[in-house]
Amino acid sequence: MDNPIDCNCWLSTIQNRDSAGSCARIFLFLDVNTQPMNYQIYFPLLIAIFSLSQLRAQDTIKATTLPPAQEAELAYNSGTTKFNSKQYADALLDFNKAIELKPDFEKAFYNRGLARIELFMNKAAIEDFTKCIALNPGADYAFYSRGEAKEADGDKDGAAMDYVQATNLNPKSDKAFYHSGVLKFEKADYAGAIGDFDKAIAINQSDAYYWNDRGSAKRMKGDIDGAISDYNQAIKVNPGLAFVYNNLGSARKQKGDLKGAIESYTTALNMKTDYYIAYNNRGTAKMESGDLEGAMSDFNRAIQLKSDYAFAYVNRSAVRYKQRDYKGAVQDCDKAIQINSNYAEAYLNRGIAKEMLRDNTSCDDFRTASSLGLKQADQYLGDCK
Repeated sequence: MDNPIDCNCWLSTIQNRDSAGSCARIFLFLDVNTQPMNYQIYFPLLIAIFSLSQLRAQDTIKATTLPPAQEAELAYNSGTTKFNSKQYADALLDFNKAIELKPDFEKAFYNRGLARIELFMNKAAIEDFTKCIALNPGADYAFYSRGEAKEADGDKDGAAMDYVQATNLNPKSDKAFYHSGVLKFEKADYAGAIGDFDKAIAINQSDAYYWNDRGSAKRMKGDIDGAISDYNQAIKVNPGLAFVYNNLGSARKQKGDLKGAIESYTTALNMKTDYYIAYNNRGTAKMESGDLEGAMSDFNRAIQLKSDYAFAYVNRSAVRYKQRDYKGAVQDCDKAIQINSNYAEAYLNRGIAKEMLRDNTSCDDFRTASSLGLKQADQYLGDCK
């Protein structure tokens, strides 16, 4: 069997994939964890970007003696209290009133922007943060929050620029460095991501997500030992994050430590029993260690938890192929292709299984896999007319 090829890596903000051979043909086998090919990057760290701890409204301020300003500040104070109680719609109304009474009320614009983010009013939030910046050009927190709003609205380039400006104004803004690193990771600028994560960690060593994501960036650069070290540090900081154990398992698997990988995946599953990604990944490690029944059980469980999980169908097809259940392998690939019609590995695996069934349409699958950019398919086309 050829060495597995990992094809996707999970950040903590953001979720990761791999392949192995079988018999005379290379039957692809996918793990959800690293990415040397052009696959989508997922982010299972699943951080709520705009968590209350990051976006807590600014402290209540003292009311003045001027009637209009006093009324504005009372409304602001009421809005801040409601925001911190997660009554975002009511807080928005209070901040509206404060701004109406005091049009240059910078903090009210800022807090209204935070409330609008919580209400998924990202474009309006961007306008509020922009107004805040106009009133106070040195407000690094407004650049940071505007970056988050832009990121949520899909303007990642604009978000990246705002994060950079936030760090220029405040070199101690670990969150801005972190988010900048995440965006660089998404663009496959792993060296740049590591640089930003380094800065975030230098400022704040107690955030497990920083360590996890730097570990994932190091994996993408091929520094497996460095990745394992960072994942272990993330666990030390916060031992309650299942996805970190999943990532650690994939790093150990990539290093050839299948036993350690299975242990890490199992820990992740003990913490999160519906973690279909970890079931899939543990299945790949079990298959490589020769435990086909254990692998089949894990892939079945992954599919049971997520019936449209194409990776698990293709991986299960590899087990069926090894068990000489070629019809079953074809059926699993059919399902994967039904879920994702551009899934090149599924076409290749189906073609290989069809060959064993003497199905002449196998060449069609090889051609499709090749047309989708899978170079491994090209070696099979020589036998096709």
